[in-house]
Amino acid sequence: MKQAIFLIALTAACAHAQAAAAPARVAAAPAPVAKVEAETPPPPDARSERAKRLMDDALLAQTSADKLPPEELVRKFQAATEAAPGPGPALFDLAVALDRAGRAEEAEKAYRAAAQGKGELAYTAAERAAALAVARGDAGAARSAVELAAAAAPEPGRVLRAEVELALGDAAAAQAAARSVLARSPADVRALCALARAHLAQGSPGTAKVLARRAAQADPDDPRPLLIKADIARAEGDPAAELAAVRAAAKADEDSSPAALALGRVLFEHGQTGEAIDLLTRATELDPASFPARLALGQALAVAGETQEAERRLAQAVALAPRAPEPHFALAQLKLDGDGDAQAALKEAKLFLSLSMQPPPPGHPIHALVQRCEEKLKQHAQASVVQTK
Repeated sequence: MKQAIFLIALTAACAHAQAAAAPARVAAAPAPVAKVEAETPPPPDARSERAKRLMDDALLAQTSADKLPPEELVRKFQAATEAAPGPGPALFDLAVALDRAGRAEEAEKAYRAAAQGKGELAYTAAERAAALAVARGDAGAARSAVELAAAAAPEPGRVLRAEVELALGDAAAAQAAARSVLARSPADVRALCALARAHLAQGSPGTAKVLARRAAQADPDDPRPLLIKADIARAEGDPAAELAAVRAAAKADEDSSPAALALGRVLFEHGQTGEAIDLLTRATELDPASFPARLALGQALAVAGETQEAERRLAQAVALAPRAPEPHFALAQLKLDGDGDAQAALKEAKLFLSLSMQPPPPGHPIHALVQRCEEKLKQHAQASVVQTK
């Protein structure tokens, strides 16, 4: 099932690092010193200078984030935020660092705090907070984050409302929100794409095609209309057209995580597992906080027989979206067929069932998996009884 995907605008955070022409060398202050400083605040000038130095240190670390453990990067931005409290770049960058570290609940809280303002940074923070709320199934929190986004930047906030409603499963509300944007800006690509997806969700692929075509005409270099074209092809049962569309989307924007994810998924379904893993890995690198990318990568790695890495990626997906059922089904399959651990597999299967919004239909593979787990555990129990006699 394909869902709307929201991206972290990491470029906003990285821009500070690019602007720092000569970062100062700063060592982490020992805890006792920090305690003394908290009890006896330094003069305003000294405090602002310390905040600047800590921020420079954190941003310098961010430029080599691939080499630095995520938790260490979090600590650096926490220090910078404590030195310069309140909404602003430091708090936003802390939220991004928490996000990258898989600490979704803390990241959402930090994004919300960073969204208390006006402008692009506040809007981006609210947008990501909405995505995290959607991932954990909290419709109220998602919609309140949309309100923050609309307060920060009214026009994109209206489009975000359509995307969030669509992600929450309310296609009618998504249509209404998208139409309100298009009434003001008929060529808004995001709004056209949201409206197209809403029509597709309501079983109107013809209307979705027309809207996707309009979006492509408005911006021929945007991969989003091509991804909608791929979704339409899937709905119509045309795998060749779907593959062509996702390839075109990935080619249109090589730095698009959704495009890399879509192409990776389709190639995986076509049996091209190696190339799929490469693309899905790329999707996680482009958007480290993407739950769908982590999930798809874990599933592909499991099929490739890379059990340990698959389990690690699926665990990351769980951390990013604690209320999503899909990773638990994938983990149940992996633990039963990869590890041979029926007890752990049954636990994951029960988590999948408890988190599913609707009971899986009778033909869903989860039922057969649960049965296999129970049979294996029964056989193990019987063998143990025989051995004790």
